[in-house]
Amino acid sequence: MDSRDAVTPQTVFASLTRARVVEIGRELEVHIPTSLSKERQLAKLAASPRFDFGHALRFFSRDELRQACREAGLDDSGRARIELARRLAAAAGESLGPQVDPEDARDLFTPRRGDIAVVRQRQYLVEQVHAAQENSDAPMTLVRLSCLDDDAAGRTLEVLWELELGARILQPEAHGLGTVSGLDSADHFGAYLSALKWNCVTATDNQLFQAPFRAGIQLWNHQLIPLQKALELPRANLFIADDVGLGKTIEAGLVIQELRLRQRVDFVLVVCPASIVLQWRDEMRSRFGLTFEVYNSDFVGRRQKERGFGVNPWSTHTRFVVSYNLIRRPEHRDPLLQFLGERVKKSLLVLDEAHTVAPASGTRYAIDSRLTRVVRDLAPRFENRLFLSATPHNGHSNSFSALLELLDPQRFTRGVPIEDPAELAPVMVRRLKSDLRQIPGALAFPERRLVEHRLTWEAGVWTVRRREAGAVESRPLRESADTELELARLLAEYSAHMKPSKGAGRLVFINLQKRLLSSVEAFWRTLSAHAKGAPEHPAAPPPTLFDVETYGVDDDSVDEEDAWQAAKASAELADPSAHTRDLLQQMLTLAERRRHAPDAKVAALLDWIRGQQCPAAGIAPDARTKADLAWSERRVIIFTEYGDTKRYLKQQIEAAIHGTHRWEERVMAFHGGMGDDARAEVQAAFNSDPNDHPVRILIATDAAREGVNLQAHCADLFHFDVPWNPARLEQRNGRIDRTLQPSPIVRCHTFHYPQRPEDRVLEVLVEKIERIQEELGSLGAVLMERVTEVLEDGINTDTLQRLEAASATDGVGLQTAKNELESQRTLRDITSALNKAGRILDASQEVLDIQPARLREVLDVALALMGTPPLQASTLHTRDGRAVEVFELPSLPEGWDKTLDLLRPPRGRKEDFWEWRHRAPLPVVFEPPQRLSDPVVHLHLEHPFVQRALSRFMSQGFAAEDLHRVSVVVDDQSHQTHVIAFGRLSLFGKGAVRLHDTLLSVAAVLDDT
Repeated sequence: MDSRDAVTPQTVFASLTRARVVEIGRELEVHIPTSLSKERQLAKLAASPRFDFGHALRFFSRDELRQACREAGLDDSGRARIELARRLAAAAGESLGPQVDPEDARDLFTPRRGDIAVVRQRQYLVEQVHAAQENSDAPMTLVRLSCLDDDAAGRTLEVLWELELGARILQPEAHGLGTVSGLDSADHFGAYLSALKWNCVTATDNQLFQAPFRAGIQLWNHQLIPLQKALELPRANLFIADDVGLGKTIEAGLVIQELRLRQRVDFVLVVCPASIVLQWRDEMRSRFGLTFEVYNSDFVGRRQKERGFGVNPWSTHTRFVVSYNLIRRPEHRDPLLQFLGERVKKSLLVLDEAHTVAPASGTRYAIDSRLTRVVRDLAPRFENRLFLSATPHNGHSNSFSALLELLDPQRFTRGVPIEDPAELAPVMVRRLKSDLRQIPGALAFPERRLVEHRLTWEAGVWTVRRREAGAVESRPLRESADTELELARLLAEYSAHMKPSKGAGRLVFINLQKRLLSSVEAFWRTLSAHAKGAPEHPAAPPPTLFDVETYGVDDDSVDEEDAWQAAKASAELADPSAHTRDLLQQMLTLAERRRHAPDAKVAALLDWIRGQQCPAAGIAPDARTKADLAWSERRVIIFTEYGDTKRYLKQQIEAAIHGTHRWEERVMAFHGGMGDDARAEVQAAFNSDPNDHPVRILIATDAAREGVNLQAHCADLFHFDVPWNPARLEQRNGRIDRTLQPSPIVRCHTFHYPQRPEDRVLEVLVEKIERIQEELGSLGAVLMERVTEVLEDGINTDTLQRLEAASATDGVGLQTAKNELESQRTLRDITSALNKAGRILDASQEVLDIQPARLREVLDVALALMGTPPLQASTLHTRDGRAVEVFELPSLPEGWDKTLDLLRPPRGRKEDFWEWRHRAPLPVVFEPPQRLSDPVVHLHLEHPFVQRALSRFMSQGFAAEDLHRVSVVVDDQSHQTHVIAFGRLSLFGKGAVRLHDTLLSVAAVLDDT
């Protein structure tokens, strides 16, 4: 029998199951109901004008083709689908596809590099094709693919083409771009079009900003300039040297996001001080929707548990934050270097506080520190490098050039000074607060006022004299002993006899002096350890629930270690004389007796609390009125260097406010060793509206001096003790003196005892730091480093003179820094750059058309497709009289619980997880909140909730049953009916890197005829 007479499309398809007939019909855009019998299914398929037998054969698997050949009496040998399909087509008198040369029929079945193929319902770019040898018993073609779909862009896949069911090559030249099988409603059509437009990217136009419209930030033009410079560079080797508080983290986030969108960066490593690791993680997640893993021992343990001990943890994610302390350790650094190899493509290294890696030596060729050597080995392995520091120059030219060489060795060489400002211009961005204050329309900053509380003792009574902005107020405090003055006198005399000229024993007396200037309680701890001599090493602290590398050491553990070190060093001192033993005993007795009593600083602090927060603070219960028990809305932060002083302060303040309204909720503490939940709870409470949370006083150690924003409702900060490191003093002030501070004035309070010689030095120190900041901005770090060196030897008779010399503004180092760093910064250039960035932003807004109102409308369509109601508008009335339009989320399926967790209020430390998860999400807004404390969540294009909602458009929106890409609308004015269609033209590079997108639209009047 002639096989041609026996083979027909119906007989070939008869070998398939009903389900496979439906699947192939779907591929051919022919709707085949599953309820029909196979005979009726085949009849419907054959009757469709879209049916083409040769084209349909490409959707048969190899086994299905072989089965059809056997049933048709044809040779079924061979494993190549093309050969089997050719036999069937020839037997049926059909071609393998319309408008295709039979000699080139291989293109229908075997892909070639550069083809676009549909595999597993997704579109892929064919990257590599490895054909099997022709004499092989089982010829198979290995195909490597990169996904082109928006929701899986760049994802790689390897398949054996002959075995891949339904795999086909797209040939629009033969079959066109598809047919119109229906119309979309106008709102669905518009939502899909907006989602598509927002997902379009370009890697070719450096005058187009994309990241600013995908971030949840209050945007200022000065934050766009680093982004602009990064796009102008062939590799983003950029130094952001903006002043403290100008938002360097946000600026870096914009650069990271933009490079990611342009597919110039895949792997990102952020290295920063341990105190701001968590801030980096949280800011990138909340502001930019970017997930960064905190690399620490806990993370390594989790990865090894999940994937085995042989896994390299650095290979398990694409974005990391790690501390300088960890990156120095070989057990963490070596696996990173192994992962990076000589250089990783599309990689970015971010160094925050980058000045810490610069050599500090003043010799001609700066001597690398251990950290410098680590970064010198690490930096060349990254294609792009982003350095951040408000203090990039330490006064040494060679150190500065060595730091710049780490950034860009093609432009800079260590030991070669920067002589021309034009050398820095392409790679450095530097603005000071004083610059922006002079530019109309730029970011406004609060006025900082230094408030001095001078405490004097006379005739058994302490008096406080407050000075603020030239105004002076004196108030008597209370009758009390002059314990602080007497202990200072005794310690000075004792030190004169016992303090060695060098060695570890000298540090004991410096530490005693520092702790006495903090509190009697802190002094007593170290003094008693000193008196006991060398005890056994203290027992190991109890295991912490949190990683010390990330969360810091608990304050109590630090104090215990300090006491042990003091005792150990004291045992090596010379034997004391009878007189010095008597002095030591007097100090022990006096400190023991007064360690729990309120000192003069506490009395002055309570006096301020009575005047500004609660009139009943420190007042006897029988002398209080009902009105005195109420609290104002004013909040205050109290900083101290020591855990002992923090604990002492908390006890004193809580005792003083006991019995006032909600007194047990008025004081919170922030210290080292706090976990994520505890940190988040304190920060959320202190930044919340005072009407919503009763906390008014935050007592913090220096663990809170970095990485915590506390300015939402607080404009007062007390330094209960003055740190001897001026940089720490400025970091403390930066908790409230920063962007988004709503108060026009912030007040930084200090205490001084004029009758105590040491305080005169600290008073001058504070005044000089303030003046240096006003005159030099962050350049003052050059002088602050010298001041710190002066105080390393403690405070003695010549300290004040040495302090004056160290803080002189005419030194060689300062002049070097001015010449090499500040000469490239002019107000005219800054203003011009701001204006240019603003113009680019406006033009980008017009092109991308990402409007908050439109985003809300598109989300409503996405929710409707899920079968849920739209967002419900309501009004939030804030305590400052603002009426904010907010939107409430509808109820969503259980599968959304994890996504909704990002929208819930912070979880309390003692709150049960499941109870917290049942709390309703916060209202959402689409404009940046005016205040950090507004109880809302800002939804932006990269927010995980928005990304998940819009993913329906990206992953399912172009399936035949979801979107037709054609809509009909009626013109309100002409009443004409218009047909609108759209498509997208995309330019892809190697690895399916999307280089550019262009939307193509067609509109025409619908002719009824």
